Amino acid sequence: MASTNTSTYHHGNLRHELMELAEQHLVEGGIADLSLRALAREIGVSQTAPYRHFRDKNALLAALAVEGFKRFFEIGKASENEPRADQSLLMFGLAYIKFAREHTEMFHLMFGPVLQPRNQYPELFAAGREAIYKVRSGVERGLANGELRPIDDVASIAHTIWAAVHGVTTLMLDHGDTYGYHRDLDLQAEKSMRMMIAGLCTDPTDIATLPKEATPYPPID
Repeated sequence: MASTNTSTYHHGNLRHELMELAEQHLVEGGIADLSLRALAREIGVSQTAPYRHFRDKNALLAALAVEGFKRFFEIGKASENEPRADQSLLMFGLAYIKFAREHTEMFHLMFGPVLQPRNQYPELFAAGREAIYKVRSGVERGLANGELRPIDDVASIAHTIWAAVHGVTTLMLDHGDTYGYHRDLDLQAEKSMRMMIAGLCTDPTDIATLPKEATPYPPID
């Protein structure tokens, strides 16, 4: 719950409170009618105070999206420490899905059309580049170790992986009733990821196989 203390700005917490309240509106679906002045009224500061931190609503939303990337990087950190490239890329993809499932509204803000073109928001643009560079790093490691096939240049492979992961995630979020045909969505997503990564591997056997503890698919109705 945001504070109504009219001296918040002077305590140096206004930027944080604006972002916190904006995220609350984002989750509750009220972002379309959001304005800095309205947020100021809710918090209890002057209507001009937010402009000391954000030039407009989209600048606030961009800062919120950057925070989303930070959370995603935290969830995906384990993938960067995995020595095997195929497993690392799988872990990255599953972390991507986990983040999107748990922070759906934030995910749509980070990758949706609201904050376009991205180069107007340098921090957000940099966060997006950091994300793809993490994929590129995994690809480079896999090529160097002979685990991935050099079917194209590093950038092309990395962007193809990103496209596949994002596609699976979007299908889960927006078309869960048809993606997997009422099977376990998380299991279907992992299977899709494993198939995609297996196609890049020199030895696809291990990555293509679901773990033994995975729940079998129920029959299709």
